[in-house]
Amino acid sequence: GEWYLRRRIMQGAMAELSERGVKFTMDELARRLGVSKRTLYENFASKEEIVGAILAESAAEIKMKRESIALNDGLCISEKFRQMLTVRSSLWTGISETVFMDVKRCMPDQWRTIENTLDELWLVVEILLQEGVRTGHFRPIFFPALRIMFRGAYYEFANYQFLAQHKVTMEEMTDHIINILLYGIARQDGNEQAGGNRNG
Repeated sequence: GEWYLRRRIMQGAMAELSERGVKFTMDELARRLGVSKRTLYENFASKEEIVGAILAESAAEIKMKRESIALNDGLCISEKFRQMLTVRSSLWTGISETVFMDVKRCMPDQWRTIENTLDELWLVVEILLQEGVRTGHFRPIFFPALRIMFRGAYYEFANYQFLAQHKVTMEEMTDHIINILLYGIARQDGNEQAGGNRNG
């Protein structure tokens, strides 16, 4: 059916992205799939629209995964927070971070729709944080500050040079940031610990 064909086109585009990056053409995609270019255009108006559909689906998947982590009673609240922020879409498995950065740079309109979805995704995290504050696991913080720290961090290291310069992957970088957020920079013993406990 139509859904299956659209899906196949998106998967083909992912393979093209993986091999050629954002510079792949509709001709190359049609050849890979063994369909006519007309068939591609009957399903998607442009290459950008295909990539936009892939991004939208990735975001929807991340949202679903985050919600299921939030509902997982087997995890402590700190672990939920860590897992929520390190969730990645299975669609992007095996595709290098450079390609991801190129999509962001070369297709700003498609990326903007993702940024709107990311705002929704953040709400899931914020609800968890509020629960953590209410139950005394986290100390009260100004949520907008945390949100802007995260956005700023992602914006900063969502460029390949930064990651290459520090010889870290996107996942490792995210993990470092979450560690600092969860455990702070003050030593976790002696007076600091007592102060921390007093605050929740």
